[in-house]
Amino acid sequence: MDTAPVRSRGVDPTATLAREGGHDSRLLIKGGSVVSMDDSVGDLGRGDVLIVGDTIAAVAERIDAPGAVVIDARDHIVIPGFCDPHIHCWEGALGRLLPTNIPQTSIDAVEGAPRESRSYMYAAHRLLGPACRPEDVYAGTLVTLLTALEGGITTVVDNMHNARSPEHSDAAIAAMADAGVRGTHAVGRPRHGAWAHTFPQDVKRLRERHFSSDDQLCDLRLYAAGNDDLDDLLRLRKDLDLWFSFDSGIEHQPLDRLYSTGWFDGREAINHANHLTLEQRQTIVDGGSQVNVCPRIETQFRYGVVPYSEWVELGLRPGISNDNPMTYGIDMFSEMRALYLVQRLDEHRSGVPSASLRDILRSATQKGADNCGRGETVGSLTPGKQADVVLLDTQKLQLTPRNNVICSIVQAADIGCVDTVLVAGRVVKSGGRLVGVDHGRVRRLVEESQQYLLGAVGWPHELVDFDD
Repeated sequence: MDTAPVRSRGVDPTATLAREGGHDSRLLIKGGSVVSMDDSVGDLGRGDVLIVGDTIAAVAERIDAPGAVVIDARDHIVIPGFCDPHIHCWEGALGRLLPTNIPQTSIDAVEGAPRESRSYMYAAHRLLGPACRPEDVYAGTLVTLLTALEGGITTVVDNMHNARSPEHSDAAIAAMADAGVRGTHAVGRPRHGAWAHTFPQDVKRLRERHFSSDDQLCDLRLYAAGNDDLDDLLRLRKDLDLWFSFDSGIEHQPLDRLYSTGWFDGREAINHANHLTLEQRQTIVDGGSQVNVCPRIETQFRYGVVPYSEWVELGLRPGISNDNPMTYGIDMFSEMRALYLVQRLDEHRSGVPSASLRDILRSATQKGADNCGRGETVGSLTPGKQADVVLLDTQKLQLTPRNNVICSIVQAADIGCVDTVLVAGRVVKSGGRLVGVDHGRVRRLVEESQQYLLGAVGWPHELVDFDD
């Protein structure tokens, strides 16, 4: 596997100072429109954010910090980094391969099914997943996480459901470290195909080798489909004191018993969070677990059902997740807009008030952080929290003139508006470009992986494939 560094040292002086200044370095983001997502801090039409080392030290209308490196934010909106609790990052080299999802029928059990009949579940889990080598996992995970950072997503839980061997897991973790994101490796077994059958026993090795400290930027959790046999995994999560991510199927589990016996303890993130009864949803809310919805995937793959308001009515606001790089570009702005539009459509049909734009932004930031198990650490611009910060450039024509700031973030901004991104006080994007990233090497790794995988399974290599 290519082990050349992803990031070079040739970065701008502000980024260098902010990234390498140590625990006592000071960075002042000055004069921006600050949207803190912390009710006790509020919003500032013009405000400053002081960062000391990796921590937000102060947020105020004016901060004097002699000697601090200054980022001029007068033409910017300053927000906390987005937090995504559910992306299958290994799929990155297969991005946008499946623009539509054809529902599965009997083709699931048929080898060599017609190309036009391949659903996501067939293509990802039966066809392409088993063909993945560790280097393919590395390339896909790397490009997914760099794309996330480019769009202001600073925290990602990588739902790794293709851990075919210890080497596959190591490759995903290496990509996470190289990308520089605040990440979680949520490790799970493959759904289909040949694999080493080293999960879950390999999880202890992963913990000891890669995540031995509690103060690392990245951490570990378990992942499973909700209808899996959970007995061994739940014992392991108790032994290692881990969070747990669940994909579809959680409605088939005996939720009352799992909570009453302590096997579920509130450190669960439930992806999709649909198809549950009212009683099951109430059990999850009472148990203190988190849920996240996938607006674009649900509206395309799951008959338009995005179970957002159902959870809000019970007192739990979901996070938002991108889920599937094979169908969409990883883009929290698109997810926010999709969720808001679905909520407005539901309001017109039912007459029940929908989520506000601020509610949607909260789901992409603080509620996402809660799902990531980082709610006390990131998700808002709060003094004492980690300095994961995003600056949006309001000089972009689509954000000109400056009017309603929340509306500008949710209804107008896109990845191209993300000027600056900080993770733990380190500038990882500056002036609209990822800092020090060798874009040519990343593209080469991804294209080589794409060509290998498509060739291995006999998928057509046309660069343009028109969707009928």
